[in-house]
Amino acid sequence: MKHIKPYKIFESASPNFPTTRDGVIELCREYEIENYTINDDLSIDTDGSIDLSELPLDYLPLRFNYIGNSFECDASGLKTLEGCPKTVEGNFSCSHNNLETLKGSPQTVGGDFNCSGNEFLSLEGCPQTVGGGFDCSNCMLNTLKGCPQTVGGGFYCYINVLRTLEHSPRIVYEEFSCAYNRLITLKGSPQTVDGHFHCYNNKLTDLEHFPEINGNVHIDENAVYYLVHTFIKNGDNFMIEDFVDYEIVRNRDTVMLDRLQTFIMDNNLEMPDLDEIKKHYKIIE
Repeated sequence: MKHIKPYKIFESASPNFPTTRDGVIELCREYEIENYTINDDLSIDTDGSIDLSELPLDYLPLRFNYIGNSFECDASGLKTLEGCPKTVEGNFSCSHNNLETLKGSPQTVGGDFNCSGNEFLSLEGCPQTVGGGFDCSNCMLNTLKGCPQTVGGGFYCYINVLRTLEHSPRIVYEEFSCAYNRLITLKGSPQTVDGHFHCYNNKLTDLEHFPEINGNVHIDENAVYYLVHTFIKNGDNFMIEDFVDYEIVRNRDTVMLDRLQTFIMDNNLEMPDLDEIKKHYKIIE
């Protein structure tokens, strides 16, 4: 984009949106935006895509309203999403900026929503329905409060500091990943995951609140993995439910050996390595 200088002389304390139609037209020309409509509030609609990625922006240059395709503003140094479109029919991505909040996000995203690599502590302000995948990985999240209730694609929240999955989506139509966190419980996890479920590298010691899975389960690098590795990868929902019903794990740190042995025998499974289990649990024989 030849009109845009790759440096900043002054940094405004807030967005400086144009106040006239001529100002909107001039900025659309500068950012090479074509085939747009200017609304009464000087926001713009377009059936095309907008790509403002890797430009030296503290703030969006225009108010956007409707985007018929995708909207991308990755790695631009944005401090706020003020001015973002209300509706994006395709993908929306604002990853790797300086965002401390998702307020101003689109209300509706038909494709994927990617806000990874930012600095916010919660997902409040994000859209409640996302037609594709939702990626909030590598942020500073300690809660999923505010996240969408329905995600049509995958849900990824790895590399955060989550201790609970409360407020996670109720239904995920593809895969769900909450790996590389500090989860000690699956309470609040989705009720249904139609694809794969990734929760490796956490601190889980039992399978309480495990969702119904239609794909594979990846639960490596959790204490409970050493108890269930002989059957868990297949995502056998009935056997997972059985494991919980046998009350093998007590108080998250104790294994009832007689209950474990009965469960293993009843389901014709291989006995797990007790020496490995003793590294993570107390065992009552």
